[in-house]
Amino acid sequence: MTAMLALADVEVRYGRLVALRGLSLEVGQGEIVCLIGPNGAGKSTTMAAIAGGVARVAGSIRFEGTELPARKPERIARLGLSLVPEGRHVFGTLTVEENLRIGGYMRPNARESAAALERVAGYFPKLKERWRAPAGRLSGGEQQMLSIGRALMTNPRLVMVDEPSLGLAPLIVDTVYEILLELREREGLTLLINEQSSHRILRFADRIYVIRNGAIQLHGTADELRDGEAIKAAYFGFGASVAQAGAPSGAAA
Repeated sequence: MTAMLALADVEVRYGRLVALRGLSLEVGQGEIVCLIGPNGAGKSTTMAAIAGGVARVAGSIRFEGTELPARKPERIARLGLSLVPEGRHVFGTLTVEENLRIGGYMRPNARESAAALERVAGYFPKLKERWRAPAGRLSGGEQQMLSIGRALMTNPRLVMVDEPSLGLAPLIVDTVYEILLELREREGLTLLINEQSSHRILRFADRIYVIRNGAIQLHGTADELRDGEAIKAAYFGFGASVAQAGAPSGAAA
């Protein structure tokens, strides 16, 4: 598999704190790859480093052959890589439509922007119903859909979604994942997702990386990790050596 996104020996420090230490992972075109790990493990930092939100990054981050460190977030987005941040971060006083149009500022003309809006409305009919409503009045699930829709407006090929289930009811989360799967099937979208629930990622992911203490502890396909025992051991840090369980291509030793 040729990696669409490849991280090799990535290190991020905040002063004396080492947030990522020698982290390596790969995402192939059309895959759904999930990151899982305890709070503070480095999952969100990994996504921020890829998206250009970290000032100093050591190691290599390549997207379709282009090195990303030192590039500004806007330039990274123009390459076709978009981040849906944790906590959604919608513009609460702007309408749903206005939030989406902000995401479409990189489209080359008004016609393409309008066509993208129609596609987003088709994937998220609940947003269409609230088109003129201020985004701050949407439910948490609707705001998550709006954040994903806004990312789609940038015309991405790879979307990173940070904690899509945070604070949402399970039924709403399943709806969000069903939409993400539909986007993969219909748009050819590649997805890198930071998720809390190992049960959910075993249902939706192609491959899984477990991160703890800023390093990859385990990597494998969802089928290889189906019983959840290796994930539990890597997540909590007990049991035998779990790094490279399954098929560990791209995992740190």
